[in-house]
Amino acid sequence: MSLAKYLNRSVGKVGKDAASRICTLKPMEAEHSAIKLTNGENVVGRCKETGIRDSRCSKKQLQLQVDLNRGSIQLKVLGLNPCGVNGVMAMQHTECELKHGDLLEIVYGRHPYEVIFNPIPKSENDNMEIEESMSRAAASEEERWDSAANGELVIFSSAGLQASNKIAGYDMDGTIIKTKSGNVFPKNTEDWQIIFPEVPEKLQRLHKDGFKICFFTNQAGIARGKVDLNDFKLKVKNIVKKLNVPVQVFIAIGSGYYRKPLPGMWEHLKNEMNDNVTIKVERCFFVGDAAGRPETGKGVTKQRKDHSSADRLFAANIGVSFYTPEAHFLGKRVEEWNKPEFEPSSVHDQIDQFEPNDAQFDTNKCEMIIVVGLPGSGKSHFCAEALAGKGYKIANADTLGSTQACLSACQRALKEGQSCVVDNTNVDVASRKKFLALAAELKIPCRCFVMNVTPTQAKHNIAFRDLLDTGHSSISDMVFNMMKKKYQAPTLDEGFASIHKVNFKPHFSNDKDEKLYRMYLLEK
Repeated sequence: MSLAKYLNRSVGKVGKDAASRICTLKPMEAEHSAIKLTNGENVVGRCKETGIRDSRCSKKQLQLQVDLNRGSIQLKVLGLNPCGVNGVMAMQHTECELKHGDLLEIVYGRHPYEVIFNPIPKSENDNMEIEESMSRAAASEEERWDSAANGELVIFSSAGLQASNKIAGYDMDGTIIKTKSGNVFPKNTEDWQIIFPEVPEKLQRLHKDGFKICFFTNQAGIARGKVDLNDFKLKVKNIVKKLNVPVQVFIAIGSGYYRKPLPGMWEHLKNEMNDNVTIKVERCFFVGDAAGRPETGKGVTKQRKDHSSADRLFAANIGVSFYTPEAHFLGKRVEEWNKPEFEPSSVHDQIDQFEPNDAQFDTNKCEMIIVVGLPGSGKSHFCAEALAGKGYKIANADTLGSTQACLSACQRALKEGQSCVVDNTNVDVASRKKFLALAAELKIPCRCFVMNVTPTQAKHNIAFRDLLDTGHSSISDMVFNMMKKKYQAPTLDEGFASIHKVNFKPHFSNDKDEKLYRMYLLEK
């Protein structure tokens, strides 16, 4: 969802009696004074009247077109630096609508004001009590620990926590805290400190504005035994205590559906951990350091590339706005990032069939087909859906137990006049040579069908079928990368009669599976 689409909201019905209505920007920090706005155009920025002396704030930072009759403000960002609206960054030239009760930061992360109309527009006044009762639940009196999915997810809820329809979401390591040692990974559970001085104040301000603060952190080290869970629980409690704000912390232990970028932690928050208060995703955001940013600068200004894109892709999967810690807490400009090589939401819907347009099938002719493709490229699905029904004998080493068993199965089929297909990865010349030699010996033509799938999509497919527990053997990254390194594109010189590319068309049992496939399942 674009920022403009999120921010351009309707303000409801027009108030009838606005003759005496006034509009004020009420300061949320003692150093600022109230800013009274007049009907029509107002320009707000760094000046004596506002008391803002911050060099980040332009003299003409914001244009505010006030409509006292409707009880609304049309905002336009004029300054170079962004402003903030309800925790969401609004860049230069952004236009959006403000209404009573909205939080406006003149510069993003700085100079917070609440929009106040008095009297409150009728539609707002009539619904305010209902809205507040639905968007916030009673504060918890005691802290508590919960778990789900046989311990794959652990949740900490601090004392004072309140449910809300607005969620301010954060990663933890590299976003809320960093190591004291300067190491990329902490030496122990005491090797941490708050990453920026601005963090506690920012979280406290958002909490005051009605946001529920939630952390979502991947902690595979706990599952691997490198980090003790009880020690990590103590670390979490100490971090929350240091921040001095109620927080709910979701800890994904190990891999699977709860690990970012998958949406399991967020869905558990929505369904189980928000006291039946419906979350409005358009009023939520997520901040994380795993943002897919490339290495920049040199020497002392050198910035390492991000270890993954998991946080940015998590935000995309759950449908909320995303910011890096530097942009969110420090107001820095939005940085460049490397987009994923495979976009799952644009999977080839237009493909009607597997079969290549340039390949014909003659059921009266005996032949061998060798299918070539990395694990996860859809070879077995193609063979079962497109070739088995045409009478081809499928020979698969995983099913038969060995390559030799595959050769024997092909030999028997071909001698009986039945076409066969070799459903192995067949990634290099050596693995294909034995089958081509058999076809040549029996004077049978052999065609090659190459799966037209990138390595990244193949890894996405592996992650998808692992989540569905389809019965496929799990393929580790090490094995996948080894096979990718061995890959040699087939050529006619090997002895193939022809070579054809096979399009990949996924098949889904239900809408839920299709929705999952179209999410980002990989961390990079």
